[in-house]
Amino acid sequence: MCVGRVDPVTAIEAVATGRPSRRLSRRRGLVLVVSVVAVALAGVFAVRYGQARARLADERARLAAATASLADTRAELDRTQRRTALTQAGVDLVGSETELAVATRLWVEAATRNTQQDITGVEADRTETDAARFLVAAHANEVRSCLDGVSVAVGASRGGDVQSSASALRGAAVPCTRTLAYASGARFPYDFADPFVLSAGGAYYAYSTNAGAGDIQIIRSPDLVDWELVGNGLADVPRWAAANATWAPAVLPRGDGYVAYYSVRHAASRRQCISRAVSATPVGPFVDDSQGPLVCQAADGGSIDPSPFVDGDGRAYLLWKSEGRGGTPPTIWSQELSADGLALTGTAHALLVADRAFEAGVIEAPTLVHEAGAYYLLYAAADWNSRGYAVAYAGCAGPAGPCLKPADGRVLVSGGRLVGPGGAEVFRDGGGSPWVAFHAFSEPDVGYPSSRYLHIARLRVAGGRIVIDAAT
Repeated sequence: MCVGRVDPVTAIEAVATGRPSRRLSRRRGLVLVVSVVAVALAGVFAVRYGQARARLADERARLAAATASLADTRAELDRTQRRTALTQAGVDLVGSETELAVATRLWVEAATRNTQQDITGVEADRTETDAARFLVAAHANEVRSCLDGVSVAVGASRGGDVQSSASALRGAAVPCTRTLAYASGARFPYDFADPFVLSAGGAYYAYSTNAGAGDIQIIRSPDLVDWELVGNGLADVPRWAAANATWAPAVLPRGDGYVAYYSVRHAASRRQCISRAVSATPVGPFVDDSQGPLVCQAADGGSIDPSPFVDGDGRAYLLWKSEGRGGTPPTIWSQELSADGLALTGTAHALLVADRAFEAGVIEAPTLVHEAGAYYLLYAAADWNSRGYAVAYAGCAGPAGPCLKPADGRVLVSGGRLVGPGGAEVFRDGGGSPWVAFHAFSEPDVGYPSSRYLHIARLRVAGGRIVIDAAT
C-alpha cells in the first residue's frame, strides 16, 4: 500500500479551526491501517523468525550428532585398518614360515637322497673291492702266470728274439686276460694301440701298432670276446723304411688277398709315411715290396694313420692324416684307391682340420662309416698321451667330403675305467652290424710307457649323432 504525504497548509488550517479536514482524516486512517498492517506483519515475521531459529538449532544439533557419529565411524575405521594390517602381517608371517618349512623339507629330502646315493656308492665300492679281493685270492696263480709270461716276453724282446717273445705272450694270454678283464674291461691283456678289426672267414682278426709281438701285432677271436695271439703279421719293412717304427695298421680285402696299410718312418727324411703290404691270408705274413711310400706329405710334416673305406658301389678309398708343419694345421685326407688297392687314383681331398678347442691342435686316426643313410667320420683329438685324448665325429656328404663338425662332436672321453680313448676304427660283424675298436689306458697307469688296451663297443646313430655304447 502506498501512503501519500500530508499537505502542510491543510494541516495548519485544521489546527487553527479546531477541526480536521476531510482530507486529513482520510490520511490518518490510512496511516492507522498501515500501522496495523505493519504491526501484524511484524508479528508474523517474529513468529516466522522464531520458527526459523528453532529449525536452525535443530539442524545444528543434528549436524553435531552426525559429526560425532562420523568421528566415531572414522575411529572405528582406523581401528579396523589397524586390525587388518595386523592380520595381514600375521598372514605374511605364516606364509614366510610356510615357505621356510617347504624349503626345509625340500632340502631335507635332497640331503636324504644324496646321503642315500653316497651310501649306495660306498656299498658299490665295497662290493667291488670285496670282489677284487676275492678275484686276487682266487686267481693268484693266474696273476703269477701272467706276470711270469710277460717278464719272459720282455726279456726275449730285448734280446731280439721276437719268436720267443711272441711265444711267451701267447702262453700267458689266458691268465692275463682273465686278470685284466675284470679290472678294466679290456679285451686283450697286452699293449694293443691303434687297433683295426677285420671280419674274415668266420673269425675276427685285430691288428695293432708295434709292440712285444712284432711290427704289426695280430690277434684272432671267434666272437669278439676271447682273443688269442697270432703273432707278427709283417714280414719286414721295405728298404726305404726304418725298423721298429710301424704304427696304426689297417687291412683291406682285395680280390683273393688282403692289403695292409701302415705308417712307417721314411729313413731318408725321418718323416712318418704310409706304405702297403700284401698277403694271401688275413694273418700274413704281409710282404711290402714297395720302392717308396704310398703317401708321404713331407712338406706337411709327414703322413700317418691310414684307414680304408669301401663305399656301397664297391669303390675303395684311403683316409689318413698329415701331421701339419709351420702354418699348416694337422689335416685329415681322403683319396680313391685303385681296384687292387695298391695305388691311389684321382685327387686327394682335405676333409677336416684341427679347429676346435677340445682338439688342442691335434686331429688324427680317421675312420669312415656309412650308417642310417649318412656318412660319419670319426677321428681322435688332442694329446694321445693324456687324459684329454678323445674320439669325436663329423658328418660328411660322401667319402670325398665335404665334412662338417658339430660344435662339440666328442663321443668317447675319459671316465671311469677308460682313460684317453682313441685310435678308433669302425668295422662290421658277420651280420653287418657296426662296431668300433679303440684303445685306452687303464687307471691309474696313464701315459707312456703304460699299455693302451683293446676295447670293443657297439656303434649306432641316434638323432643324427654317433653313439658308442662303451662301458666306462
